Amino acid sequence: MLVSYPALFYHSPSEDGSYYVYFPDLKGSGTQGEDIEDAMLMGSDYLGIVIADLLESGQKVPTRTNINELSLVENFPFKDDLEFEGFYDFDNSFVSMVYVDIREYLGGQELIKKTLSIPKWSNDLGNRLNLNFSKVLTEAIEKAALR
Repeated sequence: MLVSYPALFYHSPSEDGSYYVYFPDLKGSGTQGEDIEDAMLMGSDYLGIVIADLLESGQKVPTRTNINELSLVENFPFKDDLEFEGFYDFDNSFVSMVYVDIREYLGGQELIKKTLSIPKWSNDLGNRLNLNFSKVLTEAIEKAALR
């Protein structure tokens, strides 16, 4: 189940080129990486941990902001903190989508046998279409959880 959210990548020249990764939709959360590749990897890992935790604890997954509506300056998480003034190089910072397959982060991957009832027409049609009923149900639950 792939999930993607926009992230702001702030370049820190004073920290050997590291990047701070901020997810505005996840309110006050972020991570960092030693370079762009590491920041992307850390961002993806962080996103998987946070979204899986929200789902497992029954909380609503935040709505994604349109990436085109984000600004490195306006959405800067430390804009009111004078300690961070001039700390990041905005010219080498960027906005990007980060994605992750959160199935890797959700617990309980073992299969559970379920018994359920569906109308005969639904069963007949599903059989004619060679549907995997377990797969269809799993995908429907994934889709409903991410609404």
